[in-house]
Amino acid sequence: MSIAGRKIAITGAGRGLGAALAISAADLGAQPILLGRSAGALEEVAGAIAARNGRRPDAVICDLADLGSVRQAAETLATMHPDLDGLVNNGSQWAGGAFETMEDRQIEGIVASTVTGTIALTRQLLPLLRARPRADIHTVVSMSGLPYARLRGSSLPFRAAKAAQDGFVQGLTEELAASDIRVTATYPGLIEDVSPLDKEWERPRGPLDMLCNRNVVEAILYVLSAPDNVAIRSLVIERAKTDFLA
Repeated sequence: MSIAGRKIAITGAGRGLGAALAISAADLGAQPILLGRSAGALEEVAGAIAARNGRRPDAVICDLADLGSVRQAAETLATMHPDLDGLVNNGSQWAGGAFETMEDRQIEGIVASTVTGTIALTRQLLPLLRARPRADIHTVVSMSGLPYARLRGSSLPFRAAKAAQDGFVQGLTEELAASDIRVTATYPGLIEDVSPLDKEWERPRGPLDMLCNRNVVEAILYVLSAPDNVAIRSLVIERAKTDFLA
């Protein structure tokens, strides 16, 4: 199967993995819709896609830590893109460091964006996705959400939020089992931030190298491109020399 021609909303699309996914999906003929907190960052990604493919994607402000912003983004998508085919829940605030040194505002932002905002946006877009002949909800969770994973630089609130996100994905899979919406997730380990716009994107990587955005993007696109009768429910992605069992 192909994702060409499909409309896919991507949260956290203004930078990092979300931006790389949006650019790569557009290269394959999909129509990404960019969601993120920063209008400037979203416009940069939209401009890069337009320069590569001649098609400028729509950008919608969506701060997942602000339920008002989430609601407005969902309403905008319902008006502009009622034929939405997919949602990739990628956006999430991240922070490292010791738990006792963190501020309450940091903790609130991590949990609100990763859990509350992601769940709320998914719920509000469900009517659009249910109306399609086939649709996807894909969540980029993180190995931090798995019980056997080590912290490895991420903070305790981030790990707790990702564990909650994993629970949401599993429950949503059950609730939508009888629908035409496919629920899937990827669980990447530590990744190096590279962009399809940079030469580093094409560099071959050996077994001792870190994962990079390209590895995760290709895995997500593989999941989204699976035939209609196939659901790759949970795909854990880590480097060959694991960072999470030592």
